[in-house]
Amino acid sequence: MTKHVPNSPVEFLRRIASRPMTILDRAVGLLWLRGVSDRTQGHTARELADILHSAGYPEQNVSRLDRGLKEDRRTVRARPHGWRLTPQAREVLDGEFAFATIPAPLPHTDSVLPKDIVRGTRGYIERVVEQINKSFDAELYDCTAVMCRRLLETLVIEVYENQGRANDLKGGDGHFMMLSGLLDVFDKDKTIHMGRGGMAGLRGFKALGDLSAHNRRFNARRTDIERIRDGLRIAVEELVHLAHFKPATPEPVSNG
Repeated sequence: MTKHVPNSPVEFLRRIASRPMTILDRAVGLLWLRGVSDRTQGHTARELADILHSAGYPEQNVSRLDRGLKEDRRTVRARPHGWRLTPQAREVLDGEFAFATIPAPLPHTDSVLPKDIVRGTRGYIERVVEQINKSFDAELYDCTAVMCRRLLETLVIEVYENQGRANDLKGGDGHFMMLSGLLDVFDKDKTIHMGRGGMAGLRGFKALGDLSAHNRRFNARRTDIERIRDGLRIAVEELVHLAHFKPATPEPVSNG
């Protein structure tokens, strides 16, 4: 299984900061990180001291650190200079530092859509909005666009299900249509009154959603998402209002 390597030595030191370790142990940890992709690579004592200092640790005596690495049985000389881990030490530390290879969770943000506008709707809708914001924060803009498309499809269907008219959105095969077909029906429906801003948001997003989902030569950019973000928010808020969400029925609790 491929390891998720922290983006920088400073991030790695942050992840292991709470562990009861000496400065020498942390320097050895940095040697482990350095050799994840190439076990022949190492660091000099000066490089290790500089990394530790940049992470907020006190300035180290380089000669003392170098002497400690020389005497440590976990290390051997690296070419052309510096220190690296022995194979035996790396095998042990692979287990000790496994927790540091787990991707750090992204924080919850409102970078594309405010969470509040879908709170209390359905859990699966709230999770889609969370994924939209996190994919944008992670600079995965095609993913953002595709998840926005899924959200709009879901909300349009929720509006019609609330009115008992879900079949209006199904094709000849009995399955719900894709966003383009849904919007064709929705746009012509005179019984559902959506504001001009909401409809503009739906139409504005459709082109981007189609490109990200179906055009193999297109990759969405940050500016593409930012351009449609305000209209998208208006559309989502109006669809949530039109769907008249009621509290979900809680699952029965088993006494067994």
